[in-house]
Amino acid sequence: MSPPDESHFMASFIQEEITDLLAQTVANILPNLPPITRLRLLAFMHLLEDPALMKADLNVEPSGYLRLTLAAGGPGKGQQH
Repeated sequence: MSPPDESHFMASFIQEEITDLLAQTVANILPNLPPITRLRLLAFMHLLEDPALMKADLNVEPSGYLRLTLAAGGPGKGQQH
């Protein structure tokens, strides 16, 4: 039996640490943001927590402009955030 893949374990650990720090930072700044910004940020956080629950569409224009569209409920469900 081969030993567990340490690089996979380390990558998973680092991802968890980054996610926890990001969540703490967002919780600290959230009360200071306008309501629409809070909604967008929370929708993005839900996407990070469980990508299967949301449909995401990322458009990148040649100018560098980014647009991320999130829809609740995965493919086929309406309600956009």
